[in-house]
Amino acid sequence: MAVLSWLNQNIEKMLASLLFAAIVALIFVNVIMRYVMNASLTWGEELTLWLFVWFVWVGVSYAFHTGDHVRITVLKDILGTRGRLIVDCIVALLVLAFLLVLTFECIKLIRMPFVASQSSVVLGLPIPILYASAPVGAALSAFRVTQHLVRTLRLIAQTKT
Repeated sequence: MAVLSWLNQNIEKMLASLLFAAIVALIFVNVIMRYVMNASLTWGEELTLWLFVWFVWVGVSYAFHTGDHVRITVLKDILGTRGRLIVDCIVALLVLAFLLVLTFECIKLIRMPFVASQSSVVLGLPIPILYASAPVGAALSAFRVTQHLVRTLRLIAQTKT
């Protein structure tokens, strides 16, 4: 159970850190190769781009986990405690619906023959690996939004009218 708790708290942070470290290392090696040895890695730029796309989607999920997404709080600020929690629930439900639709539509796209048959120009990797970042990131985000929704519903149940 301790492992699951640790993963729940740190999975996005760990993945984002690994992806970011790989991006920095690739860019550093490519700069050294280009300016010191006069020959850059042919595949370095494409792999960096792929890692960055995955990094962004993991980062989206991490921001949902920590509650760090940008919010417009004009309406929420004029409400009382219970009203704020109810607005939080409504927003979480709307975001959750969007993320679930995004996840399933991305999976449908990835499974289409013209996408499934494509490969990257330099690396020759299947394009669905790159496209999979969207449904994976959206599904992780949906999980984090669901966790937030459950916590908010518990707070509503504890808050008096």
